[in-house]
Amino acid sequence: MAKASALAKSGTRSRAYSIVQEINSILGSPVLRLGNDSYFEVVRIPTGSHTLDRVTGGGWPLGRHIEIYGDEAACKSYLCYRAMALSQSRGNLCAVIDAEHTFDYEWFEQLGGRADELLTAQPKIAEDGIEAMMVLLGRGDVEIITVDSIASLSTKQEASRAPSETAVLATQARFMSQNLRRLTTMNEKTVVLWTNQKRSKIGVFFGNPDTTPGGRAMPYYATVRIELKRAEQVKAKKAVATKGKLSDKDVQVGNWVLVKNKKNKSGMPYMEGSFIFDNKAGEIDETSELIQLGLEDGIVKAKGSGPVKTVYSYEDYDGEIWEGNFKQFKKFFREYPDLKQELVECVQEETLNLSVPSQGEETNGKVTEDEE
Repeated sequence: MAKASALAKSGTRSRAYSIVQEINSILGSPVLRLGNDSYFEVVRIPTGSHTLDRVTGGGWPLGRHIEIYGDEAACKSYLCYRAMALSQSRGNLCAVIDAEHTFDYEWFEQLGGRADELLTAQPKIAEDGIEAMMVLLGRGDVEIITVDSIASLSTKQEASRAPSETAVLATQARFMSQNLRRLTTMNEKTVVLWTNQKRSKIGVFFGNPDTTPGGRAMPYYATVRIELKRAEQVKAKKAVATKGKLSDKDVQVGNWVLVKNKKNKSGMPYMEGSFIFDNKAGEIDETSELIQLGLEDGIVKAKGSGPVKTVYSYEDYDGEIWEGNFKQFKKFFREYPDLKQELVECVQEETLNLSVPSQGEETNGKVTEDEE
């Protein structure tokens, strides 16, 4: 019975393959494919953050729209810059549509990017930015396109409106809806990173009072939506002159940032994480990510309470136990890079394990012994 079923499946696959060949020969291009074609494989690239790699299920998926939105100064642009810098290090082309006109090439190079190889546009109207994206997507050799940000895209209709004229409602929403359809059909293997802001809904006081500019199209078209929220401030003692006197004061040097995957069509949604964004360094504090993920994975232990009193411990491959508070672990990682790399590999291995789906008993038409 099982063998007859396997033969029937084999015959169906042959007919399906013949149909694909026939239709593609008529159309002159590979429009139709079988569902197990490698074209549909979800290929991921590093986000530049261990936390984001975990939350997204292994990295940004190629060929998809990604929306990163949230509070101001919650490192939305940083995540895009860092992902593009890593992409360039792998020999790929990247582009940024800088609608906010705030691109900082020095910061980009500080994060490891090469500004002289980054395709950059600061369009005066949104239509120009979209047309540039259409051309870049049509080339097929650009790995990441960043749009920073949706809220800053000003359409031709809006830009040409006189100050005294009444604004036309939902201009930006209609623009996004129309052009996301065009961009999606052109995109094959490019990650499009869209940053966005949060706004308060007018007249809404209960439930969820927040929304994002650009209408409902982006939440539908995005494969992944990442929400970032600034949490507690990270402070450190610093000599500050006040009223002619020098004294030590607690000064904000960073922020805890909470990350939540609000939508994920290529992995598990609603995964959460957190990290510290270091204002002085202008980047994510990697130590905070490794400790947080290490705690989740059970390879780092914690005792005590509070950011200063909490003591962490980690047992390395050689059985040696490293113990200390957050600052001491930063020092460990700085002085013993092999220790840091060991913890990075442990965290990445667990991220990979969580992102790989479980395989069923039957694959590629092979019949298990139980079916026989």
